[in-house]
Amino acid sequence: MRAAASEPRPSRIVLDSPPPPRHVPGEAPYVAPLSGGVVRQASPLSDGIGDDSQAIPLRPLPPPAPKPTPPPIAKPAIQPAPLPIAKPAPQPVPPQVAKPVPTPIPVPAPIAAPPPPAPVVTPPPAPKPIALPPPAPIAITLLAPSALQGEDAGGEEILLEAAAGPAPAPALVSVDVEAYADGLVPSALARGGLAGAVVVVVKDGQILLAKGYGYADRAKGRPMDAARTVIRPGSISKLFTWTAVMQLVEQGKLDLDADVNDYLDFRIRDYHGQGITLRQLMTHSAGFEESSKHLFAADASRLRPLRAYLETVQPQRIYPPGKVPAYSNYGVALAGYIVERVARQPFNDYIEQHVLMPLDMRRSTFRQPLPKGLAGDVALSYASAGAQPIGFELVNPAPAGALSTTGRDMAHFMIAQLDQGRYRGVEILKPYTAQAMQRAASTPVAGLDSMTLGFFRRDKHGLVAIGHGGATQAFQSNLALVPDKKLGVFVSVDGPGAAGRALHRDLIDGLLKRYYPERGTPPATRLTARLHGKQLVGRYENSRQSASNFLAIARFLGSSVVTLNDDDTVSVSSLRTRDGRIKRWREIEPYVWQELDGDSRLAAKRENGQIVAIASDDAPPAMWLQPVPAWRSAGWMLPLLYAAAAVHVLALALWPAAALVRRHTQRRLKLDGRERDLRLLTFFGLIANLSLLALWVWILGRVDASATLLDGQLDPALRIAQLLGVLSIAVAVVALLNARAAWKPPMRRLRRVCAAAMAVACVAVVWFVLALHTLQWSLVY
Repeated sequence: MRAAASEPRPSRIVLDSPPPPRHVPGEAPYVAPLSGGVVRQASPLSDGIGDDSQAIPLRPLPPPAPKPTPPPIAKPAIQPAPLPIAKPAPQPVPPQVAKPVPTPIPVPAPIAAPPPPAPVVTPPPAPKPIALPPPAPIAITLLAPSALQGEDAGGEEILLEAAAGPAPAPALVSVDVEAYADGLVPSALARGGLAGAVVVVVKDGQILLAKGYGYADRAKGRPMDAARTVIRPGSISKLFTWTAVMQLVEQGKLDLDADVNDYLDFRIRDYHGQGITLRQLMTHSAGFEESSKHLFAADASRLRPLRAYLETVQPQRIYPPGKVPAYSNYGVALAGYIVERVARQPFNDYIEQHVLMPLDMRRSTFRQPLPKGLAGDVALSYASAGAQPIGFELVNPAPAGALSTTGRDMAHFMIAQLDQGRYRGVEILKPYTAQAMQRAASTPVAGLDSMTLGFFRRDKHGLVAIGHGGATQAFQSNLALVPDKKLGVFVSVDGPGAAGRALHRDLIDGLLKRYYPERGTPPATRLTARLHGKQLVGRYENSRQSASNFLAIARFLGSSVVTLNDDDTVSVSSLRTRDGRIKRWREIEPYVWQELDGDSRLAAKRENGQIVAIASDDAPPAMWLQPVPAWRSAGWMLPLLYAAAAVHVLALALWPAAALVRRHTQRRLKLDGRERDLRLLTFFGLIANLSLLALWVWILGRVDASATLLDGQLDPALRIAQLLGVLSIAVAVVALLNARAAWKPPMRRLRRVCAAAMAVACVAVVWFVLALHTLQWSLVY
């Protein structure tokens, strides 16, 4: 449910997705990574199996032996039938190699012809090659006869070369898939400090792999079990909510294009007279700002009924409906409540009766806390490497991310989606409904990924994949489906976010490239690369943002910078490779850029000749980057903030130092009563402003450490910060009056400079208090 962090990561506290997918991104990556966001690796095999697998000899050579006169070998042309092969003698005699035919043929096992009174003797059969799956099998042919050492080449090594053209992909079978996962996952767990993982692969209605790696409980040594261990897939829960919505659409009880207020018993505020529809909720284009209040509950007593949650934390609508992609957990929770209203039964009951039970997902539930039958098998949540596990994560917007499930249960859901809504003869969706759900519904930026009715969709290199990423504070998950190939992959990782996202993206991308390798050559760089690159240069912010409350600080601190490089490539500061390097992109189509040494794409959306947004398939299509208005750009505001803080600290440090100097030199400060009062009040005002800055640093640090604190526990601190913000306005007025008094004669140059600097710094603090929306009376954020 959190955005992937490859993605420009809006905040750690949000449930995503997927930021995304370095590729289901994309914040989700997410496929697309069918994640939220975010970072790819050139070769996933380099982490597990290794690229040196091709060096294993395909046929071991026999050891050298004395050179007795070898018996003649009968030529294949006159041999009527294969002779029976006798057991090898203790000291086999190497035979003389028969003359090869001019065309390439498979390498036969050499057969020794029997001397007249002796039995037939052959060299020992060559052992089978080691079963180590390479990135792609090597097609082997014999060299032409002219390449050999002559007609009598007995005992010489057979020379091999790779056949021209692309090598065929390996067979997509259970043993190969398991070998690939076994080579990648354990090493990634150890390297990333991850506790455990579950990997599930289905194909043609069958489970090819459902396997757990690592531990569900490190302290007790309880292993991950794909069939038994209960995991938290985060925002992948949304796919079950959207399935429920489509069931009711299929029954004629819901209209995707009707105003959602028609189905509610409270009202969603309009955006300049415009309502929103279920279709816009499903494509994350309803225009809601990010909502974080009560996203997680610290304990079961703080869980809220769905209706109470939706009414209490209704976010502002900051975009016109259907125009801007802005991923929204609130929007999915709203859709879940509409299901509850229309079906006339609680959401949890509806999902169990109409989705989970028909799919035989008996170890899955949206109920919180977990029922007793599942509570003992839940994987503990390890939010960071080496830390103690956190408690079971309680999610207030349950339809957006409260699912608890197992890997094998997720296999059933994937099979149903791949078989047009059917599982083992049970139908949860009509075929036409399932097809409509998986069809592209909107493409925010041309040339990149699309949104279906709930899925993130990638159409690239002739392969269409749909999916969704998900994240809680401890679990990073991704689900990818390739409907045309009847292939589904689900990965859930328990541990630190960045390492977890890297693992599931490497695994899913690696499997897709392994069995469906990309063909063709990449297009050349366009001549317009520099011209169009210049148009992109600037500062951008994520469309998934808070704009009306103090969490606007996140968009201020998390903006991205686009630069044009000397080689006419462009770079985006927030889009990085797995090793932390900023990616470089070259233009291959008008306003479409390809990653250097990678396969991600970047594209721009233009209106009236202006760049209005850029996006990458490293992040989900449910968000994009949009230009930051110059009046609140971090390009000048952040240096101003540092300078204002430095002036405050320096002034407070010099104040007692100046007093000591005057005392030592026995010089008195010549100020009248009013000037002395203004100076003293300014001194206390600087202390108040620094306290305000320190309090906001503390609040943001606490939010980043645990999103559960946003269930109201930080509200008292926020009220104090708001009061200090109001006080900062009075401090700025006093500082300006003090500066004005300092300019009166007699001339005291140092006092004038200091007073002016303090006044400017205090006014800057007021600017930040207002521009970052920290004075909102409401505590909805």
